[in-house]
Amino acid sequence: MNDTEQRIKEALGLLAERTPHPGPTLNALRRKRKRQRNNIFLIATAGMAAVVVLIFAGVVASDRYAPPNPNDAGAALVVEQPSRLPLKYAPHWLPEGYGEVYRGLLDGERAYVPAGAQGYPFTNGGPLTRIFKSKAKPDTTGWDEVSVRGLKAWIHTQQGQSPGLTAELVWEAQDWLHVTVRGTDDVRQTATRVAESVRADAKVAHTPPFTLNGQEATEVWGSSPGDWGAQFKKDPLVVQVSTRSPGITGTPVTVRGTQGIQADGAVAVLDGSVWVTVQGAASVEELVKTANDVQLASTPDTSWIGRGM
Repeated sequence: MNDTEQRIKEALGLLAERTPHPGPTLNALRRKRKRQRNNIFLIATAGMAAVVVLIFAGVVASDRYAPPNPNDAGAALVVEQPSRLPLKYAPHWLPEGYGEVYRGLLDGERAYVPAGAQGYPFTNGGPLTRIFKSKAKPDTTGWDEVSVRGLKAWIHTQQGQSPGLTAELVWEAQDWLHVTVRGTDDVRQTATRVAESVRADAKVAHTPPFTLNGQEATEVWGSSPGDWGAQFKKDPLVVQVSTRSPGITGTPVTVRGTQGIQADGAVAVLDGSVWVTVQGAASVEELVKTANDVQLASTPDTSWIGRGM
């Protein structure tokens, strides 16, 4: 070994003597990695806990929602994935013995009458409780100011179609909501109680009885699941599907591949267990074509007709 090699060896030895033992450094690194794993675990645990809290809060809110300020919705939280049909709200209290007989899907209207009564909209002024929504506040000049679940509301009574008074109540939730009541002993009290019970209805999955060129029937009514009618308006035509005969008399015409009836401004045909009727200011060819384009549901959803809470 020459002098240069000897000096390099001595320098390396001196450096090794001055270098601290690696044990403490390795232990520190291990502790750091352990702390990082613990932190990741704690973060993940906290995240899961937050998700659980949010889910629980959502479940509670959907059942009993208290708005944090007067401008928030008083009916319930918005349904996350609403149905294509705007049937958004439902009362959770009704006068005893009332059942649902009408759904107007353009404005979320739902109407209820006593069991055995003629179904709305053909009640002829009989007892009725209904709810619907609108985009704007109606004119409430002269109405009494009240509250619905802590939200500002307005109510008034007037002489309507029925022998007694009709109460109308309106308040702003996620939409402007309306309650109309007639035919009870105290229509004002009944309207208030119905309004207090209204919630966003996330459980309704309404299947229309028919569609026309992809557009659903916008009105459905009846007195029982087996006695119903549905309607869609396409200016200048009105299309109806019903279990009842339209009572049209006229000359034979081929509609939907079978013999139907033609009268002034109308065609009708029995298709299975339902009548398809098209009326309006159009040619016979247009009426027949529209009737042919109607797509009937294989199992129309009418189980709700006549059912109460």
